[in-house]
Amino acid sequence: MKKLTLTFCALFALFAAAPAIFADGPEQYSGKKEVMQPAPPSCDLYRAHEWDLGIWAAFAFASDTGQFDVPEVDPFFPDTDPSTVDIGTGFNQEQRFQNPDERVNLGQVSKNQLFARDDAWGGGVDVKYFWSRYFGAGLEGVGFAAKTNFAGGGLATLTARYPIGRFAPYIWGGLGFIHGGATTYKFFNEKATKQAVGSTLPGGAPGLFPGGVSPYTNLFNVNEQEFWTTDPISNHHVRGLGQLGIGAEFRVTCHIGLMADVSWNFVFGHDDHNQIFQITNQGSNITNFFGTQIASTPVVNTALGLNPANGSDHQDFGMVRFGVTFSY
Repeated sequence: MKKLTLTFCALFALFAAAPAIFADGPEQYSGKKEVMQPAPPSCDLYRAHEWDLGIWAAFAFASDTGQFDVPEVDPFFPDTDPSTVDIGTGFNQEQRFQNPDERVNLGQVSKNQLFARDDAWGGGVDVKYFWSRYFGAGLEGVGFAAKTNFAGGGLATLTARYPIGRFAPYIWGGLGFIHGGATTYKFFNEKATKQAVGSTLPGGAPGLFPGGVSPYTNLFNVNEQEFWTTDPISNHHVRGLGQLGIGAEFRVTCHIGLMADVSWNFVFGHDDHNQIFQITNQGSNITNFFGTQIASTPVVNTALGLNPANGSDHQDFGMVRFGVTFSY
């Protein structure tokens, strides 16, 4: 009886210990020591030997803003147009002068001589190579929508940056060229148009009137219209361009960043100031009697015109840029 009791106790102890012994299965030994793998290192956001491609929009604002007050005047003095008058009929016939379509530059309107207005939108692209984390060199191309035409150029640049985590404040400078743009000027315009004079009388035959001309044959009234326009004159010379700026970049990933900066741009080089010159408009007041000339009086009108410049004065501008960079 004691043996039976001991046997049941031994079996009970065995069944109680079995789940704990075989819970993880039998242990196997591989003979190799297990090594813990470290976490992969984070990328270096700003690196030496790095190529950067920047694509950006730009807003430029002129250093000289506003407009000059150029009055709307007739520049010719005395303002007497040559004409032909037939005193036998009383009709004003064809006016006679050398330049019936007058166009005179009265003066500069826009103070800025690059955009022909106070500001302009544009954009550009630049490529930089950083030989260290802190210094790089590159090329930049920029263009602006000036009034009625395009102004653009290119520069070689040097950049210094100081990475702080994902941010990298930077400064840069560049030298290059710019071309295009315009200046607006006010023009006096006078257009002459001839209008035939109608008549109910039949045309005359040769011999009926002195000189063989009927007073009602080929008669005209000349109408002149004066008006003023403000027109851009394009710049035609390449000028030097200097650039100094400061900004910051924020790296969203190891290879993509956002940038914003502001710069001041100096335009220099070609110098061709506005030139004033005199315009002479000559003709004769002719008096006819029934188609025959009986008197002729010379008429000389003069005016001062402006030969527009293509210089670099009043073309400096500021520029704000914002865009995206791709780093490799």
